[in-house]
Amino acid sequence: MASLPELRQILKQDAEGKNLYDHLTETLMKILLDRPKNAYDMFELVSAEVKANPLNPDPESNKGIPPSAEEVTKQLAWAKACSGLLKIPDEPPETNVKFPDLMDEANLMEWAGISFGRSDTYRLYLSIKKLSETLPAEVERLRFFGKISTRGLPYYILEGLNAEEDEEDIDLAKKEGKNGANKYCYWVSQNIETGTWIQLPAVTAEQVVISRKFKKLFTGNLDAELSTYPPFPGTEKNLLRAAIARICGETSVSPVGFFVTDDDEDPPVVKLADSETLAETFAEPKPPAELKDTEAWNHHEFELNKIGRVTALPEVTDENGEVVEPEDPVEVTPPLKALESTEWAFRVCPGGAGDAPFSLVVAKSLRWPGALAIAAGKRFLNVYVGNGVMYEPKSYTPPHPAPIQTEWMPGEEEEPLLEQEDVRVDPTPPEPENEEEEED
Repeated sequence: MASLPELRQILKQDAEGKNLYDHLTETLMKILLDRPKNAYDMFELVSAEVKANPLNPDPESNKGIPPSAEEVTKQLAWAKACSGLLKIPDEPPETNVKFPDLMDEANLMEWAGISFGRSDTYRLYLSIKKLSETLPAEVERLRFFGKISTRGLPYYILEGLNAEEDEEDIDLAKKEGKNGANKYCYWVSQNIETGTWIQLPAVTAEQVVISRKFKKLFTGNLDAELSTYPPFPGTEKNLLRAAIARICGETSVSPVGFFVTDDDEDPPVVKLADSETLAETFAEPKPPAELKDTEAWNHHEFELNKIGRVTALPEVTDENGEVVEPEDPVEVTPPLKALESTEWAFRVCPGGAGDAPFSLVVAKSLRWPGALAIAAGKRFLNVYVGNGVMYEPKSYTPPHPAPIQTEWMPGEEEEPLLEQEDVRVDPTPPEPENEEEEED
């Protein structure tokens, strides 16, 4: 009869690195740890579970790989940058510019399906607050415009009133001032931990018009050169500013009653209603069933027309001082324009069985995926989170290059140019003539 060491050696024999002895040991250990009610009947199931998930007696093997020195350096730099946002100043800053309560707005955005994470949202809130302390009072208030994804780091975007004076020698036919497409100023950040925000340049009508003729994803580098057709006049920061102007004009919507038109200004100006009007209009929050209709909403920002402007072109006079009417006049977008039913979709949150008088209503743009308007009781919120490209039902086809122009075309009375016949020359050089012999 074989001894116990011999039997143990037989159970440990296996060609694939696994043996019955270790498996029985792990199975019995799991039975002792779990203590099933009927271990006899459960033995086969426990054995199969151990085979699928074998026990690991060496806890050191499950430890993660320690970070490298480079990773530790990056983590410390990131933590140091974040500590600057969390530091309480010795004296409270004189903040003249209002900033959004992003932590509260994040709750509304979550119902609409947008979330940056609580920690990132808080850092973004602190970064916006830090920027507001450095801006002039003419900016009045900052609004979180949204986030545009790129092939690199995303762009976080803020909006505020343009505090800069219009240029004296500005060509109003090419670039509008604060009463047009440059009413707002925008700041962009790709590193919210450091609180670094870059102000985007003003936009021109040409940039808006050309940006509509192609589709291009952003690289994440504001100074990147663009290779487009037609050629775009500027770098990526100019293209980003043009895209923001288009998105702002087409997706800035709100429930009827928040904004009114001031006809005393020329051109008319849309402004927020006064507190008394708002209190009277929204004495009771509008029910969600009413806000699900496009007639209950309107555009409180002017949409850019086909020549990339908000206002009409400046008048042009002839030599006699008379106004010259343009051959193809362009209509100006009317104030507080109604929403198109084919361009917006509505959703109640919570809806279905959870529908209640205090439910939110989310208006989703179908032309600009990621542009949302949220109505919550007596307030509303606009935000855009996308890639900055407008949706089109048809597949995008790049335009063909323009035909090559000829250098010269003959008139009716002129004869066409004819190519001169080639002159053929014998490439063989002539043989030198023999010199005459000198006379003796």
